[in-house]
Amino acid sequence: MKKIALLFSVLVGILLLSACGQPQPAEMLPPQEKEPIRVEVSRYGFNGNPGEFRLEVEEGQEVAVTFVYGYGNLSEDNPHIISALGYGIDTDLLSQENPEVTLSFIVKEPGEIVFACIRPQCVGHHNLHGDEEEEHEEEEHHDEEV
Repeated sequence: MKKIALLFSVLVGILLLSACGQPQPAEMLPPQEKEPIRVEVSRYGFNGNPGEFRLEVEEGQEVAVTFVYGYGNLSEDNPHIISALGYGIDTDLLSQENPEVTLSFIVKEPGEIVFACIRPQCVGHHNLHGDEEEEHEEEEHHDEEV
């Protein structure tokens, strides 16, 4: 009887020790929350740089980009609509009344995502787009014809 009790105690001890300090399998770990990338939008460009905002991505990656209205206290509003070109998604109007907008989506293909302003009537629009915008406009016109 003592041998059974001793054997049982040893087995319980081994089980307890083997469970301690072992990392959880990857699928058991909670997903890591990432902060969205923050990008200031103004008449001078994205983060003050003229041209599109470009982001290198991998297939299946979750992307979250928050665009921030970068004008402070202008007397007149200068709103923008930012598009993830090739993804068919646009932000809501970015303006004094709506100073932050976020685009979140899963990447379809690895490579580069191009973000550009698609609201040509904004001041400084030429600093918020490049050649890619013409392709976006052609896509819209093609969709209208179909």
